[in-house]
Amino acid sequence: MDHAEQKRMLMDVSVGAPMHKMMKRFWLPIALSSDVTADGAPLPVRALSQDYVLFRDSAGNLGLLDELCTHRSASLCLGRNEGGGLRCLYHGWKYATDGTLVEAPNVQDPRFKDRVKQPAYAVQEKGGLVWGYFGPADQQPELPHHPYFDLPEENVLSEIVVANANWSRTIEGLLDSSHTGVLHQDALKLLGTGKGPAPSFSGRARSSTGAVISKDLAPSIEVQETDFGLRYAALRSFTTPDGDSGTAARITTFSYPTTVAVPPDNLMQLMLPVDTERTHFFMVFWDEQRVINTGAAREEIFQYYGIDDTAKNKHGIGRAYKDLPDRPRKENNWLQNRAAMADGSTFTGLYRFIPEDFAVGESMGPMELYPVEHLVPADLAIARFRRNVIDNAKRVDRGEEPRGLAPRQPITAGYVELAEGHSWTEIYQGEASAQ
Repeated sequence: MDHAEQKRMLMDVSVGAPMHKMMKRFWLPIALSSDVTADGAPLPVRALSQDYVLFRDSAGNLGLLDELCTHRSASLCLGRNEGGGLRCLYHGWKYATDGTLVEAPNVQDPRFKDRVKQPAYAVQEKGGLVWGYFGPADQQPELPHHPYFDLPEENVLSEIVVANANWSRTIEGLLDSSHTGVLHQDALKLLGTGKGPAPSFSGRARSSTGAVISKDLAPSIEVQETDFGLRYAALRSFTTPDGDSGTAARITTFSYPTTVAVPPDNLMQLMLPVDTERTHFFMVFWDEQRVINTGAAREEIFQYYGIDDTAKNKHGIGRAYKDLPDRPRKENNWLQNRAAMADGSTFTGLYRFIPEDFAVGESMGPMELYPVEHLVPADLAIARFRRNVIDNAKRVDRGEEPRGLAPRQPITAGYVELAEGHSWTEIYQGEASAQ
């Protein structure tokens, strides 16, 4: 495959494409639990270039159906969610959460309801997220168990933001440790200064991590294959105030099909490929020891990562604001503040962290652009990610099982300072490799 063919296979999630078929074999995050209430408004869901409707019935059960009514194709997102089911406005056909037709007012034959069903999909609710499975029912895997599933609701904080960029570009940003000290240097400077939002997490040495990242912009990258995908370490040299030197390993994991865990916080980021040029970016934070989903802790986390109300509205990464004409986009250069760049108050002229990532990712243009890239050693994890994901899509396209359906290894990230003569891989000794 030439470069253009590889990029198309990686990025294209249109119906029938190999990547579309591979993604459908996995559980995908589709909404926040708080998005759907009993007998509340049905929620439009677009995933992998197809449209669905999500609702919670009177008893609290979730239903995930094809959006268009099986009768005459009216949108069920316009429907009435009441009395234990979702009713189409056009002719009153009413569906249970599993797609069973429970009422068809314009059909006299009572047996008709037994012969017709709205296409429905498996749906689960874990960790404050709603998960959907769109693949063959007889091939449905178990939902992977993430650490925040076991914590009280108040110890978990979730949000969805939106990028008008391909899913692979958002993931590659997370697998690119060398950009952090450049693109995000304004945020890194806040760590340990007490000036501005810099959240603390139990047992996390965030200030020292930021200092090491900002001082070494060309880390050595080592990649380890796993049964869930890959983990990699960005290795950087550091010197302590006492003059001792060492090596810091910032360990990031990628899990099929779209999950990345990054250090130093307890943070998992999951992509929902809405279509080929749009991605819903789920961020899940958790803390085993304290409440973070309310009050000052919540605001500190959201503000530091740039997913607070200002970022979602003014800087256009919120679902309700992304497509408004005056929000950041290519035509207005993502509202970059060049005056602030000139006076030294900001490096990027953009709102910190996630809006910076999204502006860069969106600036790469649509999938059809395949510029020649010059990858360097710091891009090793990205190169391996591309190779592995493309190989997984090929496997499914050949009728084989994809890798990563039942991970046995922990999908965790980490930051460790290594003693001389020791390797970061020692942390994971005894785990089976997927090579």
